[in-house]
Amino acid sequence: MVRKMRDIMSPTPICMAPGESVSAAAKAMKEHGIGTVLVLTEGRLSGLVTDRDITVRVLAENRDPLTTPIGDICSSELVVLGPDDDVEQATRLIRERAVRRIPVLADGTPVGVVSIGDLALDKDATSALSGVSSAPPNS
Repeated sequence: MVRKMRDIMSPTPICMAPGESVSAAAKAMKEHGIGTVLVLTEGRLSGLVTDRDITVRVLAENRDPLTTPIGDICSSELVVLGPDDDVEQATRLIRERAVRRIPVLADGTPVGVVSIGDLALDKDATSALSGVSSAPPNS
């Protein structure tokens, strides 16, 4: 059976406007136990911000997380897939584009996110990466 994005994605991604603060994004990540927030401009996906982006692009550069908008630090050149795209396509894109997360869009609307951990869990539920991915988040 060919597995699809809808089978392995984390559904209902957290989305925020580009003007929201990095601090607000970090709080949303903590509250939801996630490491990614999708950035929407006028209802359309315009970027993706991760916990690593916050560390490297804000904290390490001594920027203020209360005043820095996520639109200033998010990645905007995104790889996206649809819910009916094959898992193998996601694996290929992650390798080719060296990304760790792929937003899943249905008719232009974010419906999920697939991470490298989701792919590891799908491929081999006993692998070290899948064990980390299925563990509860640190709080």
